[in-house]
Amino acid sequence: MVIHFVRHGESLANEQNLFAGRQDTPLTELGLRQARQAGDRVAALGVRYDEVHVSPLDRARRTADVIVDRLGAHPELVVSDALVERDFGVFTAQNKSLVKKSIGFRAYTEYFHSSTGCPPGGESWSLLHERIRQYYEQVLLPRSRAGKNILVVAHKYVVEMFAVVVADLAAEDYHDLKIPNARPVSEADLRRLVRSSAKTSAVHDFGEIVEIRLPVLVAGGAALGAAAQLALHVPIPRPVFTGVLVALLGLSTFFGMLRLHSGVLREYGPSIRKALPLTALRVGAGLALVWFFADGPASSLGLFLLLPPALLTPALSLLWGGDYFAAVRQTVTASLVLPIVVLAAAWFPHRLPGLGTAAAGYVAVLGGAMVLPAIVAQVLRRRDPIRAGQLSTNWTWVGGAALVPLAAVATFALTPADGVDPAGLLPAVAVVVATLLVLRAIAVLYLRKRALPAGEARDLFITQCTPNIFLWFTFAGALGHGGALLAPVAAFGFFAAMPADEFVFVRRHRKKLRAAMARSVAPVAVPVRG
Repeated sequence: MVIHFVRHGESLANEQNLFAGRQDTPLTELGLRQARQAGDRVAALGVRYDEVHVSPLDRARRTADVIVDRLGAHPELVVSDALVERDFGVFTAQNKSLVKKSIGFRAYTEYFHSSTGCPPGGESWSLLHERIRQYYEQVLLPRSRAGKNILVVAHKYVVEMFAVVVADLAAEDYHDLKIPNARPVSEADLRRLVRSSAKTSAVHDFGEIVEIRLPVLVAGGAALGAAAQLALHVPIPRPVFTGVLVALLGLSTFFGMLRLHSGVLREYGPSIRKALPLTALRVGAGLALVWFFADGPASSLGLFLLLPPALLTPALSLLWGGDYFAAVRQTVTASLVLPIVVLAAAWFPHRLPGLGTAAAGYVAVLGGAMVLPAIVAQVLRRRDPIRAGQLSTNWTWVGGAALVPLAAVATFALTPADGVDPAGLLPAVAVVVATLLVLRAIAVLYLRKRALPAGEARDLFITQCTPNIFLWFTFAGALGHGGALLAPVAAFGFFAAMPADEFVFVRRHRKKLRAAMARSVAPVAVPVRG
């Protein structure tokens, strides 16, 4: 008879890029949709299940309940501790990206995906393999051979270990299979996944490396773009420049919004109130500079201070251990409101020319890089939640990787094609560096006086210190603000600040992680019971 396996639907920990392990975490709105879709797919198989074996953790139990409701049958429910997720030890509840950045790709692969690996204080690969092998051979196979159809609802590493056991795979041949949430798979499917894993593992490894090194790669792309323009002297027409930026930003936004439940945006009040004092300070300073210095670098700096957060700030939140939801709320709300302030500031009291062009450019950036990708992502979440979850979990790095050519194109297009005047370079660098440092200093001083949760505090820092420089290019160019060198220097400074910020975040996290690893104690093995 048949045995089918299902990884639970998306959990809150999945959505926030955290290691859950044996910690309970509820299903998200997408996770519930995935469970219902999984139930429909399982029902379509036409199999009458006699037993449903499930992990005791809430996300697996809830997924199993939803699937059984869709089946319209009443199979026996077998809850077994042997199906609990792997214990991740000190990595439990930690941001996945920060862990990868703190310990490096090789150590991460050894801890999580090596047959000799064991997360500090967690469950080793060999112990996990042994308990799943025993459960398959001593519990599932005898019941299947006795004529029972069985559905197993468990977790990523548990289902992947069943694949290793079913395929009779040698320990050293194991690769991360990237089992998606809520997709029903048979024993034959698991064998096919194992056979294809050797082909896809290189792509997934590349994605992990991109995730770990992303800010450095982005800064390198910015440097390469500027150097290429200085060597080639090829101007890029503004419509082409805007189109490429919108396309690459839109790709990044699409993957970011795949993780997001649209209902989160309705709870924007608390997040906005926490950011309001800092935002008001920036807006006041920006308005003063725009109004009292109609031309020149000071006016351009004023526009810079009036900007909403960059559209990539939610992605940075996921990379750097932020709350993520707060970053999304602040970014979306400010992107809708602050550009109106910018346009009003440019109109009053000077009534500067170019407002129509600036407004049109903003609409193009907002619509093409945020609104349209967000709508497409949300439609996919509703129509095919399992597919949306698979893209979000396994391919989010593609959205991050899009920032590398984005940085290169930005600095290439903004660097003057006729060369750089050394006399104007130092003042532009001084203005940009001073602005970036002042933004960070103000944010740090503000956060020191506020008792905010760590994730929300980090999001506030990210959104306040990472303004939408692409929108600034649109406004400053259309309104005729700034010198020839201010735009490329600002672009390079924007991208170079990312690895600098990340260095601070990772250094702090690595210190805490090392202390936790030094205190870690390995748990005892989980017994196998039917």
